[in-house]
Amino acid sequence: MAVGQIFLAAAKEINARVGDQMLISMTEFTLREAAREDVPSLIRLCKETIYEVYGPILSAEALVPWVEGNAAEALIEEQWPRMIVAEMGVGGEVMGVAAASEDAVDLLWVHPSHHREGIGTALLGRVEAELQKKGHRTIKLSCFSQNLRAMSFYLKRGWTVASEGRNEEAEAPETRMVKSLIEEDRHGDTMKMRLC
Repeated sequence: MAVGQIFLAAAKEINARVGDQMLISMTEFTLREAAREDVPSLIRLCKETIYEVYGPILSAEALVPWVEGNAAEALIEEQWPRMIVAEMGVGGEVMGVAAASEDAVDLLWVHPSHHREGIGTALLGRVEAELQKKGHRTIKLSCFSQNLRAMSFYLKRGWTVASEGRNEEAEAPETRMVKSLIEEDRHGDTMKMRLC
C-alpha cells in the first residue's frame, strides 16, 4: 500500500434504518507515516479514545494518568516515529493510528466517532503487511479482555487467543493474541507468506 493512498472504506457503516432501507456511508481517508506535527492530534486522539473506549472497562485510577496526566504524551512521544495514521481525506483530521515494533502490534486506536468505517481494518492490514515484509511469520498483540468490540474485531481478522493474563499497569484482564502470516498452499505442505 503506497503512502498517501486514499481509501474508500470497504467496510460500510450503517448509520440509520428508515423502514426497510438502510442508509450507508463511506469514509474517505488516507494512511501515511506519522510526522512530528501529528503529535498534538495523536495525543488528543489517544486521550479521547482511552476515555470513551476504556472508561467502562478500567478503573478511574487506571484512567487518570492517561486522560488527565501525561501518560498519553509520553507514549506518543516514544512511539510516533513508528506510527501509521489515518486521516480524513488528505491533510485532514487524524481519525486513527497504529504502531508496531519487533513482531507485535503495539497499538491500534480509532476514534470512537469513526468506528465501523474501515479505518481499523486498513490500519491493521498496513501494520501486518509491514511486519510480514520484515520477515515475521507469527505476530502478536495484547487486548483488554473486556474490550469485546476489539476482541471481536481481531478474531474476525484471523487472530487467535494465545493466552490470558493480567495487565498490571491497568489492573485489568488481558488477552494475548497471535496471527500466523504463513499458510499452507493447496498443493501440499509447502508454505508461503500470506498477503495481509
